[in-house]
Amino acid sequence: MKQVTFFAVFITVAQLSFARPHQAGEKARATRFKDSIFSVIPSPQQMLLDILSVTGLHDDFELKEADVPNIQASIVHKKRYILYNPAYITWLNKLTGDKWAVMALLAHEVGHHLNGHTMHKGGSSPPVELEADEFAGFILHQLGATLEESQKVMKYIAGLKASETHPGRMARMLAIQNGWDRAAIADGTTAATNH
Repeated sequence: MKQVTFFAVFITVAQLSFARPHQAGEKARATRFKDSIFSVIPSPQQMLLDILSVTGLHDDFELKEADVPNIQASIVHKKRYILYNPAYITWLNKLTGDKWAVMALLAHEVGHHLNGHTMHKGGSSPPVELEADEFAGFILHQLGATLEESQKVMKYIAGLKASETHPGRMARMLAIQNGWDRAAIADGTTAATNH
């Protein structure tokens, strides 16, 4: 019996000794990250429900993990989808350390659906993106985000210069501010003053 116990202890110690150091470090970082970030950041599904709660709409959007570069609104068989890459969402949550960046992206995609952008072929264009950004700013104000929290996502995902499909960072931040200000005026709080 003593030999079996000794052998079991030896195997356990040997496994711990030969574990690759970087794996143990990665596991510790993942646990720390999970404990500190994900305990305060709701799931994408909960974020979508929170967004819809301030619009007064029923939940007729399906949020689905997909093989997409980041996040996108689409319609398939007359069903409204918000498709997202879970690795992208995790990266953005980790980078920003709070829920507002992902919340802004989800609100932006809901804005594409509600503004009818997904009903037309042709994909993204700067005016369409700015409309969705303005909607996101409005919604984030309603959810309690500050203007800075509402705009933070653009510091990470928007290019400084405009492209054929997306406006530059400053135009996008201004669109978010316009929506945020509109919500602030509607509910009687103070709008931002740095137009």
